[in-house]
Amino acid sequence: MRVRVLLFASLKDLLGAHELTWSGPSGSTLGDLLRDLEGRHPKLVDHRGTVLLAVNQEFAEPGARLRDGDEVALMPPVSGGAPLVRLVRARIDPQAVVESVRRDDAGAVVLFLGSVRADPGVDALDYEVYEAMARKVLRALADRAMARFGVLEVSIVHRLGRVPVGEDAVAVATSAAHRREAFDACAWVMEEVKRAVPIWKAPRARARPSRRRPA
Repeated sequence: MRVRVLLFASLKDLLGAHELTWSGPSGSTLGDLLRDLEGRHPKLVDHRGTVLLAVNQEFAEPGARLRDGDEVALMPPVSGGAPLVRLVRARIDPQAVVESVRRDDAGAVVLFLGSVRADPGVDALDYEVYEAMARKVLRALADRAMARFGVLEVSIVHRLGRVPVGEDAVAVATSAAHRREAFDACAWVMEEVKRAVPIWKAPRARARPSRRRPA
């Protein structure tokens, strides 16, 4: 079995290569690969427990089974700033979200706003959340985006409670050296927010005027 191994940042310098090929017996795990590399490069042992592991562009644990042709990535902890992750009940300030990811070394800043649209008979959406879990998932998504796309900063702000038509329910901002990474990361984060974060929305219908019969 042969797999492609990609190395990033300080790990690339440590092993002296950005990419290498690893061969192992069928049924080998990610942990087997890592231990073999540590045997060949003893300084890698100093990074044990802090290295981020991924298989085919998805984060993975050492026990994950490898298959022939897999792409494995070894990454140091993301060195960017702490992502801004907020659940709020007031209006989202788009400019504040943009400024939270702006950096002098960022050549591209992307902002996505998800707004409540005017569907027939609806004047607002009510957002319910499993808050403790949502915060953890949002932060994990931001960290994964920074590692996966190489962006500099990620911010995610989601509004809770009742959000009227025309107001923003969610904001995602990313910054990167180049626009493609910023666009790709922003789109990926938004899709994952919709798919994986425990936040539910329910339409709030317009109140109809009461009709009284004449006395």
